Amino acid sequence: MTSSSADLPATELSVTLDRRGRAAVLAVAGEIDLLSAPEFADVVDAVLAGEPEILVVDLRAVTFFCSAGLQVLAAAHRRLAEGALRVVSDSAVTSGPLKTTGLDTWITIHPTVGEALR
Repeated sequence: MTSSSADLPATELSVTLDRRGRAAVLAVAGEIDLLSAPEFADVVDAVLAGEPEILVVDLRAVTFFCSAGLQVLAAAHRRLAEGALRVVSDSAVTSGPLKTTGLDTWITIHPTVGEALR
């Protein structure tokens, strides 16, 4: 049996970086699943290599968020100072898994990027 690209699940992930002083803001759009999480992790690792004081991850445009995405955020949290990783979320798609797993006790959730940067 041969495989074609139509047999593979399509994943669309877009990540943009905005530097604001010593803060890095990653705006993520699309699905963070088992296929896209490694790409998400690579971007987060590259940003953390620049040693920002604060990393804001804006997940408001994320339409699917699985445990692989949680693992990326947990790994970033371990690499940063306490309170330096902040997530922006306005939907249960992304804030729900953070709250269900208890990660919201270590990673703060904010409704806007502006609030996360305060």
